[in-house]
Amino acid sequence: MKDGVSLHLIFEMRYEGMDMTKMYRLYNRCVYDIGVTLPNGQSPNIKPNAFILVNAYDILHIDSVCSKVKFISAKMLVPVDDNGNEMTLEQLGGYTDTSTPVHLSNNEISAMLKKSNKQIEAWLNDINDPAELHAIFEAVQQMDLPTSKMRILSAKMPNKDWLGSEEE
Repeated sequence: MKDGVSLHLIFEMRYEGMDMTKMYRLYNRCVYDIGVTLPNGQSPNIKPNAFILVNAYDILHIDSVCSKVKFISAKMLVPVDDNGNEMTLEQLGGYTDTSTPVHLSNNEISAMLKKSNKQIEAWLNDINDPAELHAIFEAVQQMDLPTSKMRILSAKMPNKDWLGSEEE
């Protein structure tokens, strides 16, 4: 409760008049699973390149309860309407947190890894988010990099299995 008014009531007042029956596909654009909690208590796990059907209220709720990484503001989860158009939080009645960095795409990661070793080291030193590091790890698994670049990556993420060997 905030000043005697429940947050649920505040959401209802803010979105009065919006069509909450319209469904959107919420796509996972990451290379790893993302679990979210909906207002009704369900906790679906969205696989990479998959989606769940949700309404605007659910989307705004998901973005509001993520304290550390705003999945939707960071474009890790992308709402799409019936016509295949990407929807912004503003179009759904919310706002985008501009302090949240946008999640790296595979194309951006591969472009950075084509640079010199010093540039890669400087780039990796600025990245501390475990989700971003995991996205880099997943993208590298699809690439054929020289040993020198693999050493740099291994130094930044020593707990990752870079050789893909299976433990028994």
